[in-house]
Amino acid sequence: MAELNRLLNKIYEAMEGSESSLDYSERHGIASAAVLTVIDDETAGLIAEHMAPRIEGKTVVEIGGGIGLLALHMGHIAKRVYCIEANPMWSWCFAGTLLASKPANVSFLFGAADEFVGAIKGDVAVFCTHSGVDTMRLVAAQFAPVVVDFYGELIASNPGCFDARARDGRVWCDRCGWNHRLEERHDGEGARE
Repeated sequence: MAELNRLLNKIYEAMEGSESSLDYSERHGIASAAVLTVIDDETAGLIAEHMAPRIEGKTVVEIGGGIGLLALHMGHIAKRVYCIEANPMWSWCFAGTLLASKPANVSFLFGAADEFVGAIKGDVAVFCTHSGVDTMRLVAAQFAPVVVDFYGELIASNPGCFDARARDGRVWCDRCGWNHRLEERHDGEGARE
């Protein structure tokens, strides 16, 4: 785990706010922030276990899969998992993990999620993020009839357990922040993920 944390820190230092990262996001219409929310096996396992009744035996589409840990855990429960990640910078982290433990029923797709609409379908679409929530929800609904915003559900179930700034940050990102700034840069075309 310490090695993964060191690698993630190196990636953040190298890529956060870099011109190449910003250009890539603009070129591919990526509106979500490049911040991981599932960064360890324990968290991924707990999330997958919590969602087990909704994903068992089903085809799952994960939007914004980051380093892929949640997809790997869901693969032990679901019939099939498609993990979509728009930002290739995370691929540096999980290549070793994939080689060691990727189940055959888990597939990873790189690109903005809306690029895959119509190409894959699921029973359940899942995302675990704090940025681009409204956009992720809209895109996820194009993949599956059931959409799970894991962190949104977690916060809604017990708002008092979460820092007010964290709760409000999800709203700020969608209404005032990152998504709208990117939409303005696209001259009204809208953000894709």
